[in-house]
Amino acid sequence: MSELLLQKAQNGDADAFIELCAPYEGLVYRHCLQMLKNPADAQDAAQETMLRAYRAIRGYRSVGNVPTWLYRIAHNVCLDALKSPKNRRHTLSLEALREEGYEPVDRQPTPENRYIDESEQARLNAVIARLPQEQQTLLSLRYGDGLSYEELSKALGLALGTVKSKLNRAKEKLRALL
Repeated sequence: MSELLLQKAQNGDADAFIELCAPYEGLVYRHCLQMLKNPADAQDAAQETMLRAYRAIRGYRSVGNVPTWLYRIAHNVCLDALKSPKNRRHTLSLEALREEGYEPVDRQPTPENRYIDESEQARLNAVIARLPQEQQTLLSLRYGDGLSYEELSKALGLALGTVKSKLNRAKEKLRALL
């Protein structure tokens, strides 16, 4: 099924692209928010990421690594935004994305669910915010976005053993702070 979706997306089928990439919109947005620390800038960067992914899908070859591929694009978009703050506001709007054939799926939680989630995670987030940035990123990608150790290794450009040991240290420090 994924191979077929990839082939259709590479042939310009916007619906196939959405079906292939939409499940990872949350991962992209959370990573952008983690890096940019501003919801509006993170939303702009997430939209830019999806637009770049849509434009680059023809050259993509590995169905199983879509989240890693999107993560790397998002990371680069955020780095560009951080390097050039004046250009942050020049990303394309949602209307421009729609003109390109991309229509985001509304995955917003209900207000009740959002309230419950936010209240349950408030304490944890406060503690995680006290960790070094690298440890925050590792924990977020592993447990927030569900990336495997192998995907983390590829996404961060680190050896598998290094990812495991750094993640273990982050968990130990988190336990100590809790």
